[in-house]
Amino acid sequence: MATLLAVTAHPDDESFLFGGALAAYAAAGHRCGLLCLTDGQQGRTGGLVDRRDLGELRRAELRRAAGILGIEHLFTPGLVDGELDRMDDAAGADLVAACADRFGAEVLLTFGPEGASGHADHKACWRWTTASANGRRVYAATFPVGLQADVRGGQPLPVTTIIDIGRHQDSKRRAFLEHASQRDHLELFDRILTGFDGQEYYHRVRPAMSGDSAPETSLIG
Repeated sequence: MATLLAVTAHPDDESFLFGGALAAYAAAGHRCGLLCLTDGQQGRTGGLVDRRDLGELRRAELRRAAGILGIEHLFTPGLVDGELDRMDDAAGADLVAACADRFGAEVLLTFGPEGASGHADHKACWRWTTASANGRRVYAATFPVGLQADVRGGQPLPVTTIIDIGRHQDSKRRAFLEHASQRDHLELFDRILTGFDGQEYYHRVRPAMSGDSAPETSLIG
């Protein structure tokens, strides 16, 4: 059995891009963990709470979503939403590496360098995770050509790995729905879920794949 750790910036990131793979590997008996660096205090409130209480609400939403995806290990250091880019990258990489070491992660999942939406916190996840690899396999979520119009912040990495999540699409969507404060993003979530058509797309960062290799179908080798 393998041990996978997703490294994200905000509650709901895990469902948006990695939820299908995490649900699939958890259902197959692998250990799945999530390091969510902030509590999403600067996100939308959905009209549910005062902004000062948003972090507490989003932590609760994250716990419920993680339960649906089968994520048994949740790490929430509580860094400040919107300020990861102000942190020293070496300190950020040390934080990710310490969590990965403690969890015994063999595979790390995170954003690509463009951050999917161009969000600076997402880009920090990329820098910190790739810098903390220490021999682990590292995958960045990416998009097929037909969905790249939904990506901001730069050109997504090419697809090297395609994961079948067909049996787990419902779990992925139910997990996202637990993030009720972020329901304004549901239309975008559904458009990407439909466009992915029962799959999730990744770029294998480490160890790198040769450009002429056929796409692999597993994150665990």
